[in-house]
Amino acid sequence: MARSQPRPPARMSESKLAEAALFYLSRYASSSGNLRRVLMRKVARSAAFYGDDPEPLKPIVDGLVARYAQSGAVNDAHYADAQVRKLRRRGSSARLIVQNLNAKGVPAEIVAETASALSQEAGDPAAALRFAQRRRLGPFRQTGRAENRQRDLAALGRVGFDYQVATMIVDAEDVETLMEALG
Repeated sequence: MARSQPRPPARMSESKLAEAALFYLSRYASSSGNLRRVLMRKVARSAAFYGDDPEPLKPIVDGLVARYAQSGAVNDAHYADAQVRKLRRRGSSARLIVQNLNAKGVPAEIVAETASALSQEAGDPAAALRFAQRRRLGPFRQTGRAENRQRDLAALGRVGFDYQVATMIVDAEDVETLMEALG
């Protein structure tokens, strides 16, 4: 059976970019920086295929992003808040959340506000507990706790939890004692 050729990208125009932006926003929540990056990737792919110059489409992309931000379809503050809630439920550290927001193109002032709010919050031990439970670290480990202590501490450290929180989780006698300590 012959392998089919990949479909060539559509030649980008203002209407095609608006259509692509609406399609993307109908499927995913996005920050303005992330939407700009998605649209510019489409422009670059189209320009490379057809040999066009991508420069004339950059102001169009910026205009579309501004238009959707003004209409409320893209709201960086709401996006950042939703990401924080989602990542906290998964057990992510404050450091990992800030890195994620930066990677998604959230503006620096919103990231700074979020980082200061996260540092004020005492949620890191609770998030570390959720992470340890999901990964079966420390008191959630069935066997071999003593042999895997350093490995568990390293796993918590790699995702951004500080040493005090990591040792509190890993060195807890059992889950009930840990829950009482966290209050």
